[in-house]
Amino acid sequence: MEYLDIEITRFRARQGMSVQTIELTVNKSNGLHVRMVAALIARLQSLVEDSEVLRHVYLEHQGRKAAITSILALVALKVRKGDKVTFRFDREVPSSVIEALKAFLESADRQESTDENRTDQLLMENSTTVDVVLSSLPYGILVVNRENVITYVNREATRLLGRREEELLNQSAERLIPHSRLHWVLKTGKAEIGKRQKLGSRVLITNRCPIYAENRLIGAVALFQDISSVEKLGKELKEVKALKEQLDLVLQSVEELIGLFDPAGRLIYANAHLERALQSLPHKDLLSALFPTKGWKQGTPPGKSMTDIVHLDGKQPYIAKLNPVLVEGEHCGSVLTMSPLNDVKTLMAQLDLALERTRYLEKELSKHEAPADGFAHIIGYSGPLVECLSIASKAARTDSTVLITGESGTGKELVARGIHEASSRKQKPFIRVNCAAIPANLVESELFGHEKGAFTGALQMRRGKFELAHTGTLFLDEIGDLSLDLQAKLLRVIQEREFERVGGSETIKVDVRLVAATNRDLQKMVQAGDFREDLFYRLHVIPIHLPPLRRRKEDIPLLVDHFREKLNERLGKNIKDYESGFIKVLREYDWPGNVRELQNALERAMSMCEGDTLMIRDLPEYILHSRTGSSQATSAPPSQLLREGEVRTMEEYEKMILQHAIRHFPSFNQAAKALGLTHKTVAAKVRKYGLEPLMGKNSQSD
Repeated sequence: MEYLDIEITRFRARQGMSVQTIELTVNKSNGLHVRMVAALIARLQSLVEDSEVLRHVYLEHQGRKAAITSILALVALKVRKGDKVTFRFDREVPSSVIEALKAFLESADRQESTDENRTDQLLMENSTTVDVVLSSLPYGILVVNRENVITYVNREATRLLGRREEELLNQSAERLIPHSRLHWVLKTGKAEIGKRQKLGSRVLITNRCPIYAENRLIGAVALFQDISSVEKLGKELKEVKALKEQLDLVLQSVEELIGLFDPAGRLIYANAHLERALQSLPHKDLLSALFPTKGWKQGTPPGKSMTDIVHLDGKQPYIAKLNPVLVEGEHCGSVLTMSPLNDVKTLMAQLDLALERTRYLEKELSKHEAPADGFAHIIGYSGPLVECLSIASKAARTDSTVLITGESGTGKELVARGIHEASSRKQKPFIRVNCAAIPANLVESELFGHEKGAFTGALQMRRGKFELAHTGTLFLDEIGDLSLDLQAKLLRVIQEREFERVGGSETIKVDVRLVAATNRDLQKMVQAGDFREDLFYRLHVIPIHLPPLRRRKEDIPLLVDHFREKLNERLGKNIKDYESGFIKVLREYDWPGNVRELQNALERAMSMCEGDTLMIRDLPEYILHSRTGSSQATSAPPSQLLREGEVRTMEEYEKMILQHAIRHFPSFNQAAKALGLTHKTVAAKVRKYGLEPLMGKNSQSD
């Protein structure tokens, strides 16, 4: 055997470390060709018997590394004469191995014959050609020896496996690529052809074959190709076929007559309905027969959509529509659709009817749209109440001014608070002002505040309700009781969103959402000159009229249950039920005081109740008398009660006068003015005689 003519330029063994290297220069005229590589491997195998150590011996050249056991990989390094190479031992070997290898490399090389040089040159050219061919193949190639150690991989294999060549060579295939199944080929000696397998997101088709030399198994090779694109194409083809079948089924199922024409106007497809219709049509040029008045040349379909009413059999009219098929601006044909005209008329009529019904249902639904959470504390489900709450819920989404009207006790403040709680200002202040309960000379100070010393008793500066409600909601209850001069000042605040405190000169700007309420007819007051017309329209942006309780008596059972639970807790009672007919009595009464009167009446009944069941006899007498008409005398004018010869006590006359007066006025303030008394006196006496439910009865209407 001929040996390498190698000059050792440096030897370094790192003591105490497993890595050892030898750097040398190749002096052989043909470099490391196949024969020389084989001789080198054979020599090294004779020096190191442990195959595991040999697996960790590498030859490095110009930044590339090859396992010493792979002839193909070593030849692929293309080591020429004069090139420097480095042997690397990643497992520690005895110094005797290093010395023996050094002696082998330092031995002089004999003169080679011309034939040997030519043979070496041919081997080098052949191995280079094989390496280029294998590296250029679009298939991955992976070769293992009989120990299932990888000895060769081409470029495509490293790409498909996602690993560098040096990470694969001289490594166990079973450990790095457990799905390769080359261990099974080595064990059985049988080939596996055309096996499909998944590799990450790729789909591979793989052939695995054993490698024999002189009837001895020396390794195995795997040849694999990425067929993901082929599988995707096959899947798309399958989907196209399914789509075609579905489309054909649809075209055959519809009632319309459908045809497809090529660019020359020839019919190339017709569904079953069109085929049957064409049996009685003698014309060869179908488009000319269907559209005789459109004026295009025979055999040239139009480049734009066309619609006409046609008759195929002379009786049944069709709406025929022809649409061009354009692909990248090029006319590729036309599609014809024909629908029976009578069917279209019927569908149009049904559509118009459906649209009308939809509009009606949307309108009705908007009336009964569930109110926002801010109105959950308002009890009732009757139509008039739900409609009011629906309007209030919509109003809460805006900052528009709201005017709430309705009789006393209908819950105007509850609705106002609900609007605030359902609005974007719910985290800001909610300020309530009862315009009827504040003395006329203090209303301005109450609304706008005052500076220190503005009037007698103004010992310090005080902020008004408008200032306190800044960024929140201001609720002006009983706004109909404001004087005309205060109405003018209120109008300025609404328009300009600014004001001055009483006795002050500083202009204060505010951002307030205004909600007003009254139990009076503001339009009549405008006509009478008692309320400013411009202010009325400023307030009347979103009007909400709360129905009296007598118009929503179906809510009475719910209200009674709600008040019973609250009063049980407040009065320390445990009332659970009602006497038969109890609710009926309540529903028969007209409730001039509305929900507030109902609550007061129920509180009186529960206070009088001695058991856990409310009895009819526990109700106030005026409610019971309303059933028999025994209270008619209380509604008669005083002139009928003052019969000749009959003398009553002063308190009785006082009570009768109050009964007559308060029926005509919806507030204590107005009744007091009519009687020439103070607001406080009238309020105290009305409460003394229990006449609150009669307040404003004659001024109220359904």
